[in-house]
Amino acid sequence: MNEWIGSVLLLGGALLCLFAALGVLRLPDFFMRMHAATKAGVAGSGLVLLGVAALHGDAGTWIKAALAVLFLLLTTPVAGHLIGRAGYLSGVPLWRGTREDALAGVLPRGGLDEAHPSDDAPVRRVLLALAAGPHIDKAIAQSVALARRHGAELCGVAVIDLPRLQNVGPVPIGAGWHAQRMRENRIAQARRAAADVIERFEAAARASGLRWSTQLEEGRPRAVLRACCDETTLMTVAAEGWFDQGVLDLRVDVAGRLDLPGLRPLRVLR
Repeated sequence: MNEWIGSVLLLGGALLCLFAALGVLRLPDFFMRMHAATKAGVAGSGLVLLGVAALHGDAGTWIKAALAVLFLLLTTPVAGHLIGRAGYLSGVPLWRGTREDALAGVLPRGGLDEAHPSDDAPVRRVLLALAAGPHIDKAIAQSVALARRHGAELCGVAVIDLPRLQNVGPVPIGAGWHAQRMRENRIAQARRAAADVIERFEAAARASGLRWSTQLEEGRPRAVLRACCDETTLMTVAAEGWFDQGVLDLRVDVAGRLDLPGLRPLRVLR
């Protein structure tokens, strides 16, 4: 009986630690990731300790496990609270989807939010990240209007998300050739879609009379666009599009994925 109980506790603790690790990797801001990490520290580790005690079964192991769990219960919430408070006071940015800051006006905020340049600073270039999607034509028109309003250069950067397109999931033994063909077909489709979007952008840019340029890049979108921007660049992107160029029909939180500290806030156009 003890073996069954211990096995269930170990499995439950391991699963909680796995979910917490996924949360740390995938959640969009510091505070959410910290929340996931503290759950692994208390619940995940606590269940693992209790599982070990159940498998051993002797009183000494139970006492040690109980003391360790008690220590975790007493220290981890306090440590998490202090780290979260320190992050908030120092100005760690909140997720863009945050609707309400309950601590606004209660605790002072530091200067990390000021890492974004002021909106009053001059805009010398409007950069539209070109991604196929339902709102790309409106995004092109709005980016042209923004460039005209600021007297800025208009730049279109089409990015092909190679890592995402090349990820075809687990490949069965003997299916490597098929997987490679699938990757090549995806990338070819994305290149054709990107070329179409670039043509539409260039037509609008020529008609605008503005200084303009285009470029096509392949790689990780965040890194590519970060390299293309500086503090005088206003970056825009069409809503409901991603840099698979419509091949995978992804629905991505564009603002969350492309939030680049130290630059102007991204404008999502629709």
